[in-house]
Amino acid sequence: MDLDAVLDHLHKRGQRATYSAVGGVVGRPARSVMQGQPKTARNSWVVAKENGLPTGYTTADIDPRLSTSGKPLATPEELRQWLRAAR
Repeated sequence: MDLDAVLDHLHKRGQRATYSAVGGVVGRPARSVMQGQPKTARNSWVVAKENGLPTGYTTADIDPRLSTSGKPLATPEELRQWLRAAR
């Protein structure tokens, strides 16, 4: 699954996932998985495991549903399982 598909699923269902979980699924290092991506509400669902928030985003860039969403998917395995169930 490519990055755009993962981002679409996370945004559509209001589910957070950590940089390392997304990186593991799309085959990129966690530090660079979102490199080159705009800071938009759609992309704000990829978050740091330390605080559950996207790095470098302003409040205006973050999807308002993020504050009431559940625990982020923290590992590639959790994210893969969730993506399979979400199809």
